[in-house]
Amino acid sequence: MKWFKRILYFVIVTGILLMVYYKFWFLRQTERNIPHSNQVFVSPANGKIVCVKKWNSESLVVTKEQFGAINVWTKDVDTAGTIVSIQMDVTNVHYQRAPMDGKVVSEKYVKGSFHNAVSMSNEYGIRFENEHNEFLMETPAGEKYKVIQIAGLLARRIVDYTHPGEEVKQGDVIGLIKLGSQVTVIFPHDVKVNVKPGDVVLDGESILAQAK
Repeated sequence: MKWFKRILYFVIVTGILLMVYYKFWFLRQTERNIPHSNQVFVSPANGKIVCVKKWNSESLVVTKEQFGAINVWTKDVDTAGTIVSIQMDVTNVHYQRAPMDGKVVSEKYVKGSFHNAVSMSNEYGIRFENEHNEFLMETPAGEKYKVIQIAGLLARRIVDYTHPGEEVKQGDVIGLIKLGSQVTVIFPHDVKVNVKPGDVVLDGESILAQAK
Protein backbone atom coordinates (compact mmCIF):
# COMPACT_ATOMS: atom_id res chain seq x y z
CA MET A 1 0.00 0.00 0.00
CA LYS A 2 3.00 2.29 0.35
CA TRP A 3 3.29 2.71 -3.40
CA PHE A 4 -0.42 3.64 -3.58
CA LYS A 5 0.00 6.30 -0.87
CA ARG A 6 3.02 7.71 -2.67
CA ILE A 7 1.15 7.93 -5.95
CA LEU A 8 -1.85 9.52 -4.22
CA TYR A 9 0.42 12.03 -2.49
CA PHE A 10 2.11 12.88 -5.78
CA VAL A 11 -1.25 13.40 -7.52
CA ILE A 12 -2.54 15.64 -4.72
CA VAL A 13 0.62 17.77 -4.59
CA THR A 14 0.74 18.07 -8.39
CA GLY A 15 -2.92 19.09 -8.47
CA ILE A 16 -2.38 21.76 -5.82
CA LEU A 17 0.66 23.15 -7.66
CA LEU A 18 -1.29 23.29 -10.93
CA MET A 19 -4.16 25.10 -9.23
CA VAL A 20 -1.77 27.63 -7.70
CA TYR A 21 -0.06 28.14 -11.09
CA TYR A 22 -3.41 28.60 -12.83
CA LYS A 23 -4.73 31.12 -10.32
CA PHE A 24 -1.64 33.19 -9.57
CA TRP A 25 0.34 32.96 -12.83
CA PHE A 26 -1.96 32.08 -15.70
CA LEU A 27 -4.80 34.35 -14.51
CA ARG A 28 -2.50 37.22 -13.54
CA GLN A 29 -3.13 40.80 -14.69
CA THR A 30 0.17 42.62 -15.02
CA GLU A 31 0.39 46.39 -14.59
CA ARG A 32 0.85 48.08 -17.96
CA ASN A 33 1.86 51.58 -19.01
CA ILE A 34 -1.23 52.54 -21.00
CA PRO A 35 -0.44 55.45 -23.37
CA HIS A 36 -4.01 56.86 -23.15
CA SER A 37 -3.80 58.27 -26.67
CA ASN A 38 -6.41 58.10 -29.41
CA GLN A 39 -3.64 58.45 -31.98
CA VAL A 40 -2.50 54.86 -31.45
CA PHE A 41 -3.93 51.36 -31.12
CA VAL A 42 -2.30 49.32 -28.36
CA SER A 43 -2.07 45.56 -28.50
CA PRO A 44 -5.14 43.77 -27.14
CA ALA A 45 -3.01 40.76 -26.20
CA ASN A 46 0.34 39.62 -24.84
CA GLY A 47 2.15 37.32 -27.25
CA LYS A 48 4.04 37.07 -30.53
CA ILE A 49 3.00 38.62 -33.84
CA VAL A 50 2.62 35.77 -36.33
CA CYS A 51 1.04 37.61 -39.24
CA VAL A 52 0.72 41.15 -40.60
CA LYS A 53 -1.07 41.04 -43.92
CA LYS A 54 -2.96 43.43 -46.17
CA TRP A 55 -6.44 42.31 -47.22
CA ASN A 56 -9.28 43.42 -49.44
CA SER A 57 -12.87 42.26 -49.69
CA GLU A 58 -12.19 40.16 -52.79
CA SER A 59 -9.10 38.31 -51.50
CA LEU A 60 -10.17 37.45 -47.96
CA VAL A 61 -12.15 34.31 -48.75
CA VAL A 62 -11.16 31.09 -47.03
CA THR A 63 -12.36 27.67 -48.14
CA LYS A 64 -13.09 25.28 -45.30
CA GLU A 65 -14.01 21.65 -45.85
CA GLN A 66 -16.89 21.71 -43.40
CA PHE A 67 -18.36 25.13 -44.05
CA GLY A 68 -17.58 25.94 -47.69
CA ALA A 69 -16.30 29.28 -48.96
CA ILE A 70 -16.91 32.23 -46.62
CA ASN A 71 -16.02 35.88 -46.52
CA VAL A 72 -14.24 36.21 -43.19
CA TRP A 73 -14.82 38.83 -40.52
CA THR A 74 -14.14 42.00 -42.52
CA LYS A 75 -17.33 43.19 -44.18
CA ASP A 76 -18.41 45.33 -41.22
CA VAL A 77 -14.94 46.94 -40.86
CA ASP A 78 -13.93 48.20 -44.33
CA THR A 79 -13.39 47.06 -47.92
CA ALA A 80 -9.63 46.82 -47.34
CA GLY A 81 -7.14 46.99 -44.50
CA THR A 82 -4.59 45.00 -42.49
CA ILE A 83 -4.86 41.85 -40.41
CA VAL A 84 -2.60 41.47 -37.37
CA SER A 85 -2.55 38.06 -35.67
CA ILE A 86 -1.09 37.52 -32.18
CA GLN A 87 -0.16 34.06 -30.93
CA MET A 88 -0.27 33.39 -27.17
CA ASP A 89 1.34 30.54 -25.26
CA VAL A 90 0.82 29.38 -21.67
CA THR A 91 3.38 31.87 -20.33
CA ASN A 92 1.55 34.95 -21.65
CA VAL A 93 -1.05 37.08 -19.90
CA HIS A 94 -4.37 35.82 -21.23
CA TYR A 95 -6.61 38.83 -20.60
CA GLN A 96 -7.48 41.03 -23.58
CA ARG A 97 -7.57 44.84 -23.48
CA ALA A 98 -9.24 47.57 -25.53
CA PRO A 99 -6.78 48.96 -28.11
CA MET A 100 -8.30 52.47 -27.98
CA ASP A 101 -11.03 54.53 -26.34
CA GLY A 102 -14.35 53.96 -28.04
CA LYS A 103 -17.53 51.96 -28.16
CA VAL A 104 -18.32 48.27 -28.48
CA VAL A 105 -20.62 48.28 -31.51
CA SER A 106 -21.45 44.57 -31.51
CA GLU A 107 -20.26 41.16 -30.36
CA LYS A 108 -20.55 37.78 -32.00
CA TYR A 109 -19.68 34.43 -30.47
CA VAL A 110 -19.23 31.53 -32.90
CA LYS A 111 -18.90 27.88 -31.87
CA GLY A 112 -16.21 25.90 -33.63
CA SER A 113 -13.32 23.48 -33.42
CA PHE A 114 -10.38 23.47 -31.00
CA HIS A 115 -7.54 22.77 -33.43
CA ASN A 116 -3.95 23.62 -32.59
CA ALA A 117 -3.71 27.39 -33.08
CA VAL A 118 0.10 27.24 -33.30
CA SER A 119 -0.01 25.26 -36.53
CA MET A 120 -1.97 27.23 -39.14
CA SER A 121 -2.55 26.17 -42.72
CA ASN A 122 -3.36 29.54 -44.34
CA GLU A 123 -1.51 32.74 -45.17
CA TYR A 124 -3.27 34.77 -42.47
CA GLY A 125 -2.00 32.64 -39.59
CA ILE A 126 -5.53 32.16 -38.28
CA ARG A 127 -7.61 29.16 -37.26
CA PHE A 128 -10.80 30.45 -38.90
CA GLU A 129 -12.64 27.24 -38.04
CA ASN A 130 -11.99 27.44 -34.29
CA GLU A 131 -14.35 28.76 -31.65
CA HIS A 132 -14.08 32.55 -31.57
CA ASN A 133 -15.61 35.76 -30.27
CA GLU A 134 -15.67 39.00 -32.26
CA PHE A 135 -15.70 42.55 -30.87
CA LEU A 136 -16.64 45.18 -33.45
CA MET A 137 -15.26 48.45 -32.06
CA GLU A 138 -15.65 52.11 -33.03
CA THR A 139 -13.01 54.75 -32.31
CA PRO A 140 -13.80 58.33 -31.21
CA ALA A 141 -13.13 59.35 -34.84
CA GLY A 142 -15.83 56.94 -36.05
CA GLU A 143 -13.54 54.30 -37.56
CA LYS A 144 -14.45 50.66 -37.07
CA TYR A 145 -12.05 47.83 -36.35
CA LYS A 146 -12.39 44.36 -34.90
CA VAL A 147 -10.73 42.36 -32.10
CA ILE A 148 -11.25 38.58 -32.32
CA GLN A 149 -10.56 36.07 -29.54
CA ILE A 150 -9.78 32.63 -31.00
CA ALA A 151 -9.73 29.36 -29.07
CA GLY A 152 -6.99 26.78 -29.56
CA LEU A 153 -6.08 23.21 -28.73
CA LEU A 154 -6.15 23.79 -24.97
CA ALA A 155 -8.36 26.88 -24.79
CA ARG A 156 -11.89 25.68 -24.15
CA ARG A 157 -13.48 28.81 -22.85
CA ILE A 158 -13.63 32.37 -24.13
CA VAL A 159 -14.83 35.03 -21.67
CA ASP A 160 -16.33 38.37 -22.78
CA TYR A 161 -16.52 41.19 -20.21
CA THR A 162 -18.30 43.79 -22.37
CA HIS A 163 -21.67 44.33 -24.02
CA PRO A 164 -22.83 46.16 -27.18
CA GLY A 165 -23.10 49.90 -26.68
CA GLU A 166 -20.57 49.96 -23.83
CA GLU A 167 -17.94 52.70 -23.82
CA VAL A 168 -14.43 51.45 -23.08
CA LYS A 169 -11.15 53.18 -22.34
CA GLN A 170 -7.81 52.26 -23.89
CA GLY A 171 -6.33 49.42 -21.84
CA ASP A 172 -9.60 48.33 -20.23
CA VAL A 173 -9.87 44.56 -19.83
CA ILE A 174 -12.49 43.33 -22.31
CA GLY A 175 -12.06 39.55 -22.22
CA LEU A 176 -10.10 36.41 -21.41
CA ILE A 177 -9.10 33.28 -23.33
CA LYS A 178 -8.36 30.40 -20.99
CA LEU A 179 -5.29 28.24 -21.67
CA GLY A 180 -3.72 29.97 -24.65
CA SER A 181 -4.59 30.72 -28.25
CA GLN A 182 -4.81 33.70 -30.64
CA VAL A 183 -6.08 37.24 -30.83
CA THR A 184 -6.54 38.83 -34.25
CA VAL A 185 -7.13 42.50 -35.04
CA ILE A 186 -8.82 43.65 -38.27
CA PHE A 187 -7.78 47.23 -39.09
CA PRO A 188 -9.33 49.46 -41.80
CA HIS A 189 -7.27 50.62 -44.77
CA ASP A 190 -6.13 54.01 -43.43
CA VAL A 191 -4.53 52.68 -40.24
CA LYS A 192 -0.73 52.38 -40.32
CA VAL A 193 0.48 49.15 -38.70
CA ASN A 194 3.81 49.41 -36.84
CA VAL A 195 4.59 45.76 -36.02
CA LYS A 196 6.01 42.84 -37.97
CA PRO A 197 5.98 39.03 -37.61
CA GLY A 198 8.21 37.89 -34.76
CA ASP A 199 7.65 40.98 -32.59
CA VAL A 200 6.62 40.31 -28.98
CA VAL A 201 3.85 42.59 -27.76
CA LEU A 202 2.38 43.45 -24.35
CA ASP A 203 -1.34 43.85 -23.82
CA GLY A 204 -2.35 47.48 -23.31
CA GLU A 205 1.18 48.79 -23.77
CA SER A 206 2.78 47.86 -27.11
CA ILE A 207 1.63 50.02 -30.01
CA LEU A 208 0.27 48.01 -32.92
CA ALA A 209 -0.77 50.83 -35.22
CA GLN A 210 -1.21 54.57 -35.77
CA ALA A 211 -4.64 56.07 -36.28
CA LYS A 212 -5.33 58.25 -39.31
